[in-house]
Amino acid sequence: MNQAEDIRSAVQERYADAARNVSSCCGPAACSDTDPFGQSQYDDSDRTSLPHEAVTASLGCGNPTLLAALKPGDVVLDLGSGGGIDVLLSARRVAPDGMAYGLDMTPEMLELANANKAKAGVENVEFLLGTIEDIPLPDDSVDVIISNCVVNLSVDKGQVFREAFRVLRPGGRLAISDVVLSRPLTPELTAVMALWTGCITGALVEEEAIKLMEAAGFEQVSIEPTNVFGRSELEGLASGLSSEDLAGVGDLGSLVADFDGVIRSASLRGTKPGTLATRPATESREIHVHSVRVYEPALCCNTGVCGEDVDQRLVEFSADLNHLTEQGADIARHNLANDPLAFAADESVRGFLEVAGSEGLPLTTVDGVTVLTGTYPTRDQLLRYTGLTQAPVVPAGAIELTVAESTGCGSTGCC
Repeated sequence: MNQAEDIRSAVQERYADAARNVSSCCGPAACSDTDPFGQSQYDDSDRTSLPHEAVTASLGCGNPTLLAALKPGDVVLDLGSGGGIDVLLSARRVAPDGMAYGLDMTPEMLELANANKAKAGVENVEFLLGTIEDIPLPDDSVDVIISNCVVNLSVDKGQVFREAFRVLRPGGRLAISDVVLSRPLTPELTAVMALWTGCITGALVEEEAIKLMEAAGFEQVSIEPTNVFGRSELEGLASGLSSEDLAGVGDLGSLVADFDGVIRSASLRGTKPGTLATRPATESREIHVHSVRVYEPALCCNTGVCGEDVDQRLVEFSADLNHLTEQGADIARHNLANDPLAFAADESVRGFLEVAGSEGLPLTTVDGVTVLTGTYPTRDQLLRYTGLTQAPVVPAGAIELTVAESTGCGSTGCC
């Protein structure tokens, strides 16, 4: 692997381990309510309103939901959503007609986030698997992008800002919390992988961050420090490093003194040029698309009818897809058992299978962009992803099939 791959692998393993252990801090040291990372960034009302696991899995250095000035009807995306704390808080602020997406590259974090979503009882939330350098959402589809101590973990921050600009609607805004530097770290410190995964080594110098955001197209760019790391914070971070981590970095006391005040958490803001149109509530999540592809696990028959067995959810899903077809969408379904070449032909699907395996299927894409994994989308979700016209709502279970003894499915019972 090259250095970029090494860093991404280390970051992914660090946060997979955090999800498994419901860890509570981003830096290498253990956290408390006074630490610059973790749940201390949220007030008591936020913390008590969410599942305990969402709060204790907080790995951020700020509270971007406050920076973003969210309002009902907004579509918001959280880059590197982790256990879901900022997505769940955002979902409540944009309800009832808004939508909150969370994007994370770590399957273990997505599993934790979805569990927290279920416990919180929030419905206007979707968690997506992917990287912040390749956001799996269409152009001009999001009103607000937030992120909490994640951009620093990327090895290509310019691409992160370009992708954020792409998916924002004209007039949309970027409001993130992250770690920044007043001047570069020493080469010895940047070589410490534990500081990369601990949100320090990859932090941008403030001037560089502004240049990258402006180069991506953002206007009204600003960076405002929210917490400057003094000696006590730096000593706390250093205390969690191993002797192996510290080998070659020099005298620790001198380093702490030298970088007193250099590292700080900050709010980064920018706006995409244009005017964010006021949309009726029914259109607030509209995303116009052309094609829908569903990559399914190995199934006997994806219609939901297999011999005398009926899978009611698949029957209803088939009806939902038929409705999209009638509205002009291009629909295709690929069964892993019957059409493995379709999975191999799509690079993003191959990449997903390498990470999640076939157990992560089904996977649904809209215009080549992954919108949902692990479950079939509901009719409401399909309409939201495609922006197509709402048909009369069919109550769950209203479509039922009675399978005659002679189904024409052959001796195997499969269609």
